Amino acid sequence: MKTNPKSNSILAGALLMLVLMGPSMALSENAAASKEDAAASQPSQPKRLKVAAVGTTGFGFSDAASGLKMTVDQVLEIVTDENLKKDEQSRTLALRKVIGQRFDFRKMAMHTLANVWDRRSHKEQEQFIRLFQKLLEKSYMHIIENFQGGKVHFLSERVKGDYAFIKTNIVSADRTIAIYYKLKREGQNWRVYDFLVQGVSMVRNYRFQFTKVIRQESFKGLLKRLKEQTA
Repeated sequence: MKTNPKSNSILAGALLMLVLMGPSMALSENAAASKEDAAASQPSQPKRLKVAAVGTTGFGFSDAASGLKMTVDQVLEIVTDENLKKDEQSRTLALRKVIGQRFDFRKMAMHTLANVWDRRSHKEQEQFIRLFQKLLEKSYMHIIENFQGGKVHFLSERVKGDYAFIKTNIVSADRTIAIYYKLKREGQNWRVYDFLVQGVSMVRNYRFQFTKVIRQESFKGLLKRLKEQTA
């Protein structure tokens, strides 16, 4: 499949800026740091996955990849359901339930605020988690919906102890976008604590954006922006 690097780069940037800062803000510093993380995290000898002729292709050998693939299949099923397209509320609730079972929004929220997290009250932390969850859900759903009619290819996985790194591509007729997932085992479940779009970490990207807003405005200013953009 022939890809358009320029198109992919523009799409990734737009998705990462979605609902908070706008597509015009540069990501150079954070994107460079995130790509270094992505390169360091990539497996040296990836385990090739089997192919299956379904909405997603490739089936993981590990519980981490199998569970993630199940979640992606469920998301694809929901976004392509013609009846749910007519009922936005039910569609959103269905997607939130599926995504919420796989993504660890609390951990992701904590990492995006970094040292600011401990300085916030419990009420502020819970409020931020709810708004951040909506933000990430909206971003992730936007990515999937932009590739309707395409396929998600599970390419490789690396599992080390309680951590897993899984590489996927979303392929449509005219473009391909890489999404890599970082997961951690919690009991019997594997949950996503970060995902990278075209090599750019969503958690690091939002940490960069949030830190800038807090410095220029305030934590309350950040919450206000999140409320407006996720309403």
